[in-house]
Amino acid sequence: MSRKWLVSLSLTTTAILLSGCGLFGPEQTVGPQPIDPPHMSQTGPVGDSKEVTLNLNPEQGQASDTTAEAAQMIAMPVYMMDPDGYVVPISLQLPKAEGAAKQVLSHMVKGGPVELMKPEGFTPLIPEGTKILGMTIKDGVATIDFSPEFKNYEAKNEQKLIDAITFALTSFDTIKEVNIWINGYPQDVMPVNGTPISSLTRENGINVELANNVQVGNTTPITLYFQGETADNAPYYVPVTRLIPRTDNKAMATLEQLIQGPKDGTNLFSSILPTTKVLDVKMENGVAVVNFDDKLLSYNDGKANPMAMESILLSLTENAEVGAVQFMVNGQMNVMAGEKDYSNPVSRPIELNPRKW
Repeated sequence: MSRKWLVSLSLTTTAILLSGCGLFGPEQTVGPQPIDPPHMSQTGPVGDSKEVTLNLNPEQGQASDTTAEAAQMIAMPVYMMDPDGYVVPISLQLPKAEGAAKQVLSHMVKGGPVELMKPEGFTPLIPEGTKILGMTIKDGVATIDFSPEFKNYEAKNEQKLIDAITFALTSFDTIKEVNIWINGYPQDVMPVNGTPISSLTRENGINVELANNVQVGNTTPITLYFQGETADNAPYYVPVTRLIPRTDNKAMATLEQLIQGPKDGTNLFSSILPTTKVLDVKMENGVAVVNFDDKLLSYNDGKANPMAMESILLSLTENAEVGAVQFMVNGQMNVMAGEKDYSNPVSRPIELNPRKW
């Protein structure tokens, strides 16, 4: 763990000096603001096959070329595979469009427009040539109808493909669950390796791993945000869902697992000093109030590590059903990280890993 701490210390110092390579955009209480996805017609059943066709209005999912909005850009979460095989969010600036969810998926197709925008070494996971034949969003459930090219992926990437689609779509406040169709037919399992895919939610996790000495079937999933780095040493956040022994206190478990750090043998690292102690954590009106010992301020001249703070913020707002975090050290709220003041509650950032490298 000491080696990882030294590495993260060096990388974080570099990240602060290179202020143009920030990992986050502005922060707020919720994730990316969704534009209302397109409404689609649904017809069926057809004969005994019970085929249902989702038809996308060709005027939807596109910005009008005759309006000023066509030139506007908005940050959208696109999930792809990093060089180490983790599924990672990258915030791309995409043209503002009526069908935002459809647009995000179209920028996750291999060989598509994302190829000119993605970081070097990152790989789109939706198979080349795949088209989105339709999409409905109703009562928090998104149903996506992919063209037959969707089946053209390697078995080893099946779960990664599921993770990418699920987390990209559930980044929108209006989507809580995802259903996958292919060429007009609902799918209960994936076409290559048979992974069950009915009712996909964020609770299924991403980049799932088992904690040590855990009994399968008696676990709680905790999604933690560790750090990876590009070939030119630019850091970015990697979500990892760790299955830990069952617990009802997800907030404390999240902090304990973050301090424990990534599993040995990975290229991930943590910016949190492993000797850091959590004195208390409680929920107050949608805010997680976390009290650390003074080890949190051991980074630089009595200040906290900015990457450590953001890792804690991302992980807690992912797991604890809170929109913001109030940081404290030994009961005091005057916490600084770099030039940023954490004395007041801080909300989850709008953008995660904005494309700047």
